[in-house]
Amino acid sequence: MKQKLSTVEHLIEGNITCRVSVDGHLSMDRLRSALDRVQRKHPALRALISQQGDELYYEADTAGAIPLRIVEMNSEEDCTGAREAELIMAFPHHQPQLRVVWLRSGLSNELLITTSHRICDGMSVLTLVREILKSLHSDDAMVPYAPLTLHDIIGDLRDEGLPKRRRAARIMNAVIGLVPGSQRPVENKEIYREWSASQGLSTLLRQRCKLEGVSMHTALLAVLDKALQATFGKQAPAWIDNPFDGRRGGRLSMIKSDMLFFSGGSFKIKSGQNDTEDFWERVRKIHAEVRLKIEQELVNIPAKHQFFEMIKVPSESKMRSIVRLQNFLSGRGNRRVFSFSNLGNIQVIDEDAPFELKDFRLFVHSFVVRLLGIIAYSLHGQLRFIYLGDEKCLSHAEVDALKCQFMTLLEMHAGQHARTPEPLGTFGVVAE
Repeated sequence: MKQKLSTVEHLIEGNITCRVSVDGHLSMDRLRSALDRVQRKHPALRALISQQGDELYYEADTAGAIPLRIVEMNSEEDCTGAREAELIMAFPHHQPQLRVVWLRSGLSNELLITTSHRICDGMSVLTLVREILKSLHSDDAMVPYAPLTLHDIIGDLRDEGLPKRRRAARIMNAVIGLVPGSQRPVENKEIYREWSASQGLSTLLRQRCKLEGVSMHTALLAVLDKALQATFGKQAPAWIDNPFDGRRGGRLSMIKSDMLFFSGGSFKIKSGQNDTEDFWERVRKIHAEVRLKIEQELVNIPAKHQFFEMIKVPSESKMRSIVRLQNFLSGRGNRRVFSFSNLGNIQVIDEDAPFELKDFRLFVHSFVVRLLGIIAYSLHGQLRFIYLGDEKCLSHAEVDALKCQFMTLLEMHAGQHARTPEPLGTFGVVAE
């Protein structure tokens, strides 16, 4: 069966690489078997991509085995070099959209698990990591499922906004038709910074959020907002974009929690609002706003995808021109939108596993747009943060300044005098 990639899948070309460190014995045969079992479950891992003209297609059940190779690890530089190479290496059309490198050194093992953003968002990547690690020691059955496409989400949508979307799509297609092509490739190079909050600070913030009846995400979002304003002033991003997990709680019923998909939804929060009010009062307002934004986004998702499917996919040369024009109009330091993604509490290894999770890191590279954002997650009860942004968006010095402001504000507000406890809200972005 052949299925054309959606417009969005054409436009979000990029890689996601997880670096998973485990202590314990790993077997090559068991790892190969684990990848085979995971591949048999997920249709996206069994499909290859083919190209006809400017269109890309998935060809179901045509992929060979998931690529797996071993590299002997002698130093941290070996790990960093291998991770950087995997992250920026595009997936050839003749290979599945997943590959694994085992960095081996005695009982210390690093798994570099790289997949394409076209089939995975952050939560999907966690599903893959969890299933691979579980299959290393368990023979529990993995049940295959039918391929999931955007048409499953859009359905037969014929609401009152359909004529407006059709008109907008015709205008967009006409504009795209006028764009000249470019043969010069888009070159994106991201800066990465990793840091963490202490165990004590992480616990203090978690407890304070419970007292205030807010999610951890909204508290961190408020801290990030203040840090962006303090660091960049009038040049701060106008919006903070927040991806959320549409699978959680059956929000998007057609996407089950263990399925691979490239997007679960996102919403934007206007930055720099009511900066003079009490911090925790601002957090409570953001928490209420987030709940409403998610509810509205879930309603809007089918129409949004339907609109994008009306857009004719630009050729590669036109896409390069569009991206370059957008970058030029934005100028250096493209900060209009800053992404803040929260993966929640990372739990990818069962308690009965014969090995322990030592470390987990996640990196993203885009072959199309310039990235700019922070990924937050909790590992072993400790909050951790990864900044990733194109070097043309923020300089190294600006990233360091943002990190310093963020941690200063986090430490300041986590210990503020608490108010009377209230019930914890249930519609936060992550389950912390």
